[in-house]
Formats: sequence, structure tokens, C-alpha cells
Amino acid sequence: MYAVIEVGTRQYRVSPGDELYVEKLGVAANSMLQFPALLISDENGVTVGKPYVEGRTVQAQVLGDVKGDKLIVFKYHPKERYRRKKGHRQVYTRIKIIG
Repeated sequence: MYAVIEVGTRQYRVSPGDELYVEKLGVAANSMLQFPALLISDENGVTVGKPYVEGRTVQAQVLGDVKGDKLIVFKYHPKERYRRKKGHRQVYTRIKIIG
């Protein structure tokens, strides 16, 4: 069984037991969330919503916020002595799909 859910502006294919890193949601750790399903695949076949499957949601537990890998942003203009180096670490929310 799997489902396709939308979190923020991205879509994810999830199954029960999966752990995902999604954009920061701003909710407390150990809280439960429900996401409407865009598509459900189970023993009855595939059901596609318009845009969501009516009456079906996917439950997830928030495990906490984590920081991603550091990204280096480096700008320079050749022959002009212009160099700028910046680092950035994106914050993600880690969730576990319950069902």
C-alpha cells in the first residue's frame, strides 16, 4: 500500500513506516498530523482524487526539526577582485508515516 501526499509545495510517495524530511512545519515534536491523500493504492486498486481522495487521509507523527547539510554559495567576478562566500543550512521537519 502506498499513497501520494502533498506537504507544502511538494508531493511525496509514502508507505506506512516511512520517515521523511519535509520543509519546516513549525509544529511541536511528537504531535500527530493528517495529510489529505492525492492518490491511494491498496488491495482494491488505485484511486486518484480530484484533487484529493474523498474521506482518506494519511497520518504522520512529527519526530522533530533537523538541520540539513551546509550549502556553500560562492559568487565572484573574474578580474575584478569580487568574491563573496556564504553558507546556509536549511531546517527540515522529520516525520514518520503511521498509516
